[in-house]
Amino acid sequence: MNRGMIKRYIFLLAAAVVLYGLYIVIMIVMGQPLFVLLLVYIAIIVTFYWLNRRSIWALRGNYFYVTGHKARAKPILKKAVEAGTKSPSAYIYLALMAVQEDKDARTAFDLLKRAQELSVGIIDERNALTTLASCHYLVGEMDKAIEVLEDMRARHEYTNAGVLTTLGYLYFRNNDFDKAIELSELAMEDDPNHGAAWDNVGQVRYKQGDMEAAKEAFRTALSKRENLADSAYFLALIYEAESHVEDAKEYFRRAAICTISIYNSATAEMVDEKYRQYHG
Repeated sequence: MNRGMIKRYIFLLAAAVVLYGLYIVIMIVMGQPLFVLLLVYIAIIVTFYWLNRRSIWALRGNYFYVTGHKARAKPILKKAVEAGTKSPSAYIYLALMAVQEDKDARTAFDLLKRAQELSVGIIDERNALTTLASCHYLVGEMDKAIEVLEDMRARHEYTNAGVLTTLGYLYFRNNDFDKAIELSELAMEDDPNHGAAWDNVGQVRYKQGDMEAAKEAFRTALSKRENLADSAYFLALIYEAESHVEDAKEYFRRAAICTISIYNSATAEMVDEKYRQYHG
């Protein structure tokens, strides 16, 4: 949510309080009974809500999304978007969920297009561009996904570890291993505890056949963030190849309890097959 919208909500709230205070004074001076005050107050609240329902839905949906309650956010954001809210965040967050949960790039593209027609702040712009890159990646347009994030890097002096790691992963999937390592190391400089960057390094080394370097990177990744499915899965594969059965069994178990996203090299089917092989 941008600052302009926040200021607007604060102004509307302050205006409502002031007007209601004046209303109470006027009604008391006129000698009206308490129930009349209450009925008119309810009517004012209902009217205010109806006139601002799109903004209120967007505000609630955005709040639930950023606080991690995506299941609650989704239907509220859908209502806000269907009603034509002017909150770009509502469209962007809904697009993110369309990509991450539904793998529906077409809907996400449409929502991002509608968001771009509104006044978008820097944070919303970054969220929109990372989501747009995800859409291109989802439909197999790797070069376009990379181009979107590289353009964003060029336009903004600061790009956080998450974006750098995502871009590094895209280069990895595009078989540009040197660039993948370079960006992952930049992510580590920005945030030394960013486990996903170490996961990128592990996957590059695994692909290159350097299993000792891959093991070290995957173990480091999991020490910083324990729910990295790829690190656990590929580390398990290495242990399996080394005939370390118990270690392989444990890491396949850990991979199985992780969430699989569009940015995972190991699919849910791959993880499940190995889990069942070792755990029945």
